[in-house]
Amino acid sequence: MATLYLWVLGPTAVGILAAGVWWVVRGRKSAAPARGVRWTALAAGLLVVLGVVVARLSGASALLPFDVPAGVFTVLWENRFSVPLLIGVVGVALLVLPVRRRGGRGTADLTRRSLVSFARPRWFVAPGVLLLVLLVITLATGAASEPDPTTGRYTAYTVELGGERSMGTTIYGWYYSVPALVVLGVLVAVMLLGMHLVARPPLAQDRAADVAARVATTRAIVVGVTGTLLAHLGLVFASVSATSSVRSMFTTSEGPVWFWTPFSALEPLTTAASILCAALGVALWTSIALSALPSSRRSPVAVAA
Repeated sequence: MATLYLWVLGPTAVGILAAGVWWVVRGRKSAAPARGVRWTALAAGLLVVLGVVVARLSGASALLPFDVPAGVFTVLWENRFSVPLLIGVVGVALLVLPVRRRGGRGTADLTRRSLVSFARPRWFVAPGVLLLVLLVITLATGAASEPDPTTGRYTAYTVELGGERSMGTTIYGWYYSVPALVVLGVLVAVMLLGMHLVARPPLAQDRAADVAARVATTRAIVVGVTGTLLAHLGLVFASVSATSSVRSMFTTSEGPVWFWTPFSALEPLTTAASILCAALGVALWTSIALSALPSSRRSPVAVAA
């Protein structure tokens, strides 16, 4: 039971701990966001972290100290790859709040503002790489999947062993990956819309403070999307690892013969990637929640002589 706890909740605990250490060392020295943005950041971070925990517990009802209807776990298990993405969409949408209104009291700015006016190009490297990795895994596992003989869903994976023998298991096939791709598209759309809503209104009279606030909000949106992709990729890597670990043994006149999947050598790598991605995803969303805490940064105050 302890091993199961460690496998399911260990990456989440490591991610929360890592984010806490980062906040103590560096994060609390940064200026805290405005009060309205602070509460939405806290709500978004807690919501997504809780959603990731629920998704990871969806296949381990024995870890819960109370009974949950079997139908609830069935729904969560069937949608375990999409749940973190759906929660991430809600979390990113919360980060955009409160939406700035267009008004006539802003300062004139002749520089044309765009989606990336308050972003840095390097922020998009990580989510771009993660999206590419997800696309490659989706195409590879989808092409390898077959219809399940019972349900007809593309979740089966079969390895022919020769002599009319075969072994099979489940895989992250089209049945799971296609809905996840749809939600991924929604996640990217919400990110772009959020960046548009942040950049569109005219700048406030305190231009420097307004620009700093918009840069912080845009960065939180990109970090939230990156954390969501990592949490999803952690579950995908765990599924690939489970598929690659399948073994089969047949007894022959010469003794037992063992068989394994063609990509069994990737099992240690995918297992490590699953743990790392899950921990990093939780750490990023936890850091967003911790940004709502009051900072220890000192502001200069003018004192009359």
